[in-house]
Amino acid sequence: MAKLKELFTVKDNGPKDRITGLIVLFLYTAGIIFINSFHELWFDETQAWQIAKCASYKEIFTYIPHYEGHPPLWHLILSVFAKNGAPVEFTLRAINTVFCVTAMAILIFRSPFPKIVRYLLPFTFYFFYQYGVLSRPYSLAMIVFFLLAITYKDRNRHPWRYILVMTLLCLVSAFGIMLAGGLCIVWTFEIITELIRNKKLKYFWKEMRFYSLCFILVTAVALICMIIPAEDCYYIGAEDKTSLLGRMTNLIHYEYLAALPFESWSGVLMESYGIRDLPLLEVTEIVCGLMMWTGLIAFTVKNKKFFTFFLPYIFLVGFMSFKYVSVHHLGIAALYLIFIFWIILDEKGRIEVPGFIKKINAKMTSPLIRKFVIGTGGLICIAPVIYSAIASVNEIRHNVGLTCVAETIKENHLEDCKIMVEWGVEYEGLSDGEAAGGFDPYLFKKLEMPSAHRKVKSHSTYLMGEAAMIAPYFDKNIIMNFNADKPSDMYMHYKYKEDYEKIIDIWREKGIPDFILGYCPIDEIYDEKELEGVRYLPFQLIKFGTIGKISADSYSTYFYIREDLFDDYPQFKWINDQTGNVFERKTQ
Repeated sequence: MAKLKELFTVKDNGPKDRITGLIVLFLYTAGIIFINSFHELWFDETQAWQIAKCASYKEIFTYIPHYEGHPPLWHLILSVFAKNGAPVEFTLRAINTVFCVTAMAILIFRSPFPKIVRYLLPFTFYFFYQYGVLSRPYSLAMIVFFLLAITYKDRNRHPWRYILVMTLLCLVSAFGIMLAGGLCIVWTFEIITELIRNKKLKYFWKEMRFYSLCFILVTAVALICMIIPAEDCYYIGAEDKTSLLGRMTNLIHYEYLAALPFESWSGVLMESYGIRDLPLLEVTEIVCGLMMWTGLIAFTVKNKKFFTFFLPYIFLVGFMSFKYVSVHHLGIAALYLIFIFWIILDEKGRIEVPGFIKKINAKMTSPLIRKFVIGTGGLICIAPVIYSAIASVNEIRHNVGLTCVAETIKENHLEDCKIMVEWGVEYEGLSDGEAAGGFDPYLFKKLEMPSAHRKVKSHSTYLMGEAAMIAPYFDKNIIMNFNADKPSDMYMHYKYKEDYEKIIDIWREKGIPDFILGYCPIDEIYDEKELEGVRYLPFQLIKFGTIGKISADSYSTYFYIREDLFDDYPQFKWINDQTGNVFERKTQ
């Protein structure tokens, strides 16, 4: 208990610094609470809550990780509240805020960084908006990284303290397992080198360091087995059959690898638009990324932390570049860089500057060039704070989730109506670009449904993100086609290989829907006789989306009502009024 208390002991930097730190922490906390008051829960947040609420503990340990891709710790934490009837929005925000504020308190009061760094870091994009406003396990990851930095210095004297924190890192995220693996490999070689130098290698098997390393190895292997994707698991690129050699020879992956260190802090390359859409930005970020790689290698070599930096970091960014990454994962890469400079400062009290940088600085005699370099460097450093402000403003201005749909259903007592939500559909004849975006130019030629669409190639009846975003606001499954074979599972199953005809038969048995959210090719479900004279008209435009560093992606969809029900719901009006034919099969 005394050792745990020591980890959270505030470094005494004087009363003035403590007061300033408390003010900064208060502003951070107030800022998160304020922006959260505008935030609507996004899919990742509702999905985790619904798993915690509906899945059994056996499923959380044995089934869910194979489809969610990360260890079950976050679901276990949420389950304490979700399974006991806690309100979803308040509870998620409260848990996430507590974790974030704790992490920033450690950073502000325990880190060895200069004041300006300690006071600005909490307001950068990942630490304020991406991990502070959006409730994900990465808020807990911030605490773990900072505790790991604190325990690193005494890892040889107190190995279990260090290993237990690292084990917690493994439990938080699959990326944490990669980083912990790299750190343990480096530490093992350091221990062996030390013992060889002292001629005590034969005693390695008797040390606590050896047993602690064995402990985390067994834990990591168990967690890896737990999260290996199931054969039918859906994720971005699940059907990409490109071989490892094919990926290694594809230039685009090396562009990501080069740009990623810069991207995790000041870059915007991985925003909603693709890497190829803005060639100038692409080249600029690659150059900045390569310069950052050079600087990181030079500084870590000079400060004798090269292997501690490079091996875990290359595991992380290599996986991100060649296999899978989303924008919110990049904050893990940023956290690791903070960890590296934290442990350097903690051990040496300063960061040694590489010789070539000193020479460049000495030769930079032109005041104009010096001002340009300082100004550019300052802008790059302050960019994450600017992104945080932009994202916060966009959060206030834009809808992110589908709270409005839940409100419409509740206010108009539609819970017992037959509501259908769009599902994953693959259409034939799409180009690669259209297929990647799930876009069919035939859709929405008319706002009435059924409407024209391409011939359907296959259905993924479990992939219903919108349904999972609505589900937390109701005590029962109100969506007629959401997990129709498992209606008590009010979360999305990441399954895309299935006997979809069997599932569609269940939908068909329930009859035609009263309301439809999104575009549903219902002529694939019901025959012409059932749909004769039937059409669905839009009565509510729904806008939701995602928010990045500088962008706010907005997706539009419609809430439809069956035309013959309009008299029963006079409060609903046909929006975008237009004339059109009644149902006519128009598959291409």
